[in-house]
Amino acid sequence: MSEVVGRGTLLSGRYRVVEHGASDVPGLAAWQATDQILDRPVRALVVSSAASSAALDGARRAALVADQRLSRILDVGTHEGLGYVVSEAVDGPTLTDLLTRGPLTADQARAVVGEAAAALEAARRRGLHHLALRPGCVHVSDAGHVVLTGLGVDAPVMGAVGGDARSTSRRDAVDLVRVLYAALTGHWPAHPSGEPFETGLPAAPVVGGAPVPPAELAPQVPNDLDTLCVVTLGPHDDGPHTPGDLVRELEPWGDIRVGAAGPSGARAPGGAAAPGGAAAAAAGSTGTGRAATPADDMLDTAPVQVARQSVRSAFAEQIATGSNRPGTPPPAAPLRTSAFGTGTVAPPVGFAEHTPPTAPAAVPPPAFAPQRAGGPVPPRGPAGPAPAPAGPALAVPPVHGDDPFDSVLGDVGDEPPRRRAFDPTALVLGVVGIALVIGVVLAFKALFSSLEVGTPTPGPVASSSSASPTSTGASGEPTDDSSPTTPVSSDPPVIASAVSVDPSDDDGEHAEAVERAFDGDTSTYWYTLTYQQANFSGFKDAVGYVMTLEKPATVSEVRLRTSSTGGKVEVRSSDASDPGGGTLLASGEFGSDVRLTLDEPTETATITLWITELPTAADGSFRLELNEISLS
Repeated sequence: MSEVVGRGTLLSGRYRVVEHGASDVPGLAAWQATDQILDRPVRALVVSSAASSAALDGARRAALVADQRLSRILDVGTHEGLGYVVSEAVDGPTLTDLLTRGPLTADQARAVVGEAAAALEAARRRGLHHLALRPGCVHVSDAGHVVLTGLGVDAPVMGAVGGDARSTSRRDAVDLVRVLYAALTGHWPAHPSGEPFETGLPAAPVVGGAPVPPAELAPQVPNDLDTLCVVTLGPHDDGPHTPGDLVRELEPWGDIRVGAAGPSGARAPGGAAAPGGAAAAAAGSTGTGRAATPADDMLDTAPVQVARQSVRSAFAEQIATGSNRPGTPPPAAPLRTSAFGTGTVAPPVGFAEHTPPTAPAAVPPPAFAPQRAGGPVPPRGPAGPAPAPAGPALAVPPVHGDDPFDSVLGDVGDEPPRRRAFDPTALVLGVVGIALVIGVVLAFKALFSSLEVGTPTPGPVASSSSASPTSTGASGEPTDDSSPTTPVSSDPPVIASAVSVDPSDDDGEHAEAVERAFDGDTSTYWYTLTYQQANFSGFKDAVGYVMTLEKPATVSEVRLRTSSTGGKVEVRSSDASDPGGGTLLASGEFGSDVRLTLDEPTETATITLWITELPTAADGSFRLELNEISLS
């Protein structure tokens, strides 16, 4: 891989590889690169394993999930036979970096894992699962934001085998609890069957086939988090089954405060970890000569006491020593003099004659640098003298006129007043009001004109019926028979609503997305759950998609545009109460653009797609993605 991609390699004609980055996944090389078009740093992952195609496909699907807590995928492609994935650069240390120096406090562990769970819940709702979650892919930025990496890419490279939606969601939920365990104790509860990655953390002790409770390693762990870890990582299938369940278990949580760590992560003088809790075993000893890193902010070290002076208090002290000249605003960024006399800077204009004497500053601007002098303070003009200063008098630098800002801004007193800009608000509101009145008038005119056109319609109907000499005394009957059939035969069928029907579940499959299949946008879609076999893995016989029309209409053709191929589908004249019943109108297979012509045009108010066999999705699993459906 190093011979094909190295420093200076240009990926996709845009991303210039700079240097190696950190990666804990075998077969996945990380590089720091630069986007030469936008001149920004990016992260490039180069895949050399046999799972390159699966990893690239997973990256493309992950790019569709928009969540600020997920590392955004920017580009996916191949370079001389090697696949690559370009994502945004992630700043801040990983959770592994933080835990090697001590566990987090309970509230910070709750917040970090809660944010990660919320990100994976957003991915789960789009049919995507991580399946390779570990502390190394959880990043905490300097601003206190959690960013998750590896979605869709790490699992195929590691050889993680997916499953149905329930098992994959459960796996992500359990992995999140394992990360929570590590954040609380500094120990990693490894899977008994082994894992294809190294966390760099000490293994958690195991008793009876399960890791010991976190409270035995870190006594400060609260009861609710201790119980959550025990029941989830125990031998029974307990605890949260989806990342969303874990979010509900953890919420609410507070802000992530960079610099907060648990009591067991405190360090004794000299750099060694203070005894007690899991952090003592996990953190080890760090030398006193080690340079500080951004990740050190998460340690529970003693804070350095720094003498600070508030800007507001400094102004208040200076104002208290004498009256300020009315009408003179303070500068935007006032300079300060150290309270201990260690350094000298100039005070703001307007307080110069009330400030205690200091050493002269090095070449300050003339308007802001008071100088020491032995003579009296010259008068400042008609504003009136100020109270006598408590210390030696200071000489005020000469200024132009009466305003100390004139030396900086120049003489602006004679500048004529600016012409007031034209305010178009009244004009715009007037135009909008006129347009609104015209629209209302046209709407009423169109409404009443349509009523006038419709009034003479009974005339022709009556005349046509009276033209038949054979129907005596029943001229109105043909009119009654023809009026309801006219909209059915002339108006095209329009889908008003739809519902997903699952014989094994009253909630259907992805009921929240059913309207995407007839919204006129082929980039959105309704989709079923993901299965490992085309026959729904034996869980059910079929899945229905029942459409209700705005009014009864004649349907002769059903057009399906999908992202899947194969499978079997039936078109039936049925409703949600019996989707598999009714009359079989047509059948066929799924494809990118399939037209199913009915055996004969059928008048109906509801029509059902009865899916008896799932098509194949792009990742090799079995799932239907229905982009758009139209009737004619």
